[in-house]
Amino acid sequence: MDNFKKFCKQIKQAPNRGVEENAECSAIKFDDDDGLVASLTENYADQCRVDYVEIIENGLILIEMKDLQSKILENFERRPTQEELSGIFDNMIKKFKHSITLMAEIKPDLIPITNYLVWKNDTETNLMDKYLPKEFKDRPYQICRTNEIFAKLSTLGTRLCQE
Repeated sequence: MDNFKKFCKQIKQAPNRGVEENAECSAIKFDDDDGLVASLTENYADQCRVDYVEIIENGLILIEMKDLQSKILENFERRPTQEELSGIFDNMIKKFKHSITLMAEIKPDLIPITNYLVWKNDTETNLMDKYLPKEFKDRPYQICRTNEIFAKLSTLGTRLCQE
């Protein structure tokens, strides 16, 4: 577990719209050049994966950071089609599935327990209610904002990246 601990980094949203949001806690950076996956000898570049993972004893928590408001509104010059919206949410579902598979290869005794989709703080709830597909709402993912993820994780006293 100590080799995972060196990847503990502050949870951040990707800079977008000029604002970089940070959470008040850390987790294992999983994606990108400074993440755990990049350190592996196997090349997993073609797989979708979540931004962060956290481990509590043998429990695995997946954390995906998303500026959904920007994805939905600013990436389209018009109201997005159902197909475009489906692509956004299908990609997120793939990230959770592939990340579980990848972590099972790295550490097979981990049991997935919780998934978080973390929206930027300024995400309008009514916008998400309007665009979030019903089947996505019914999945076992907890949705929160950047400033709320610490409260969710802080209830778990045995986190690997606990400060």
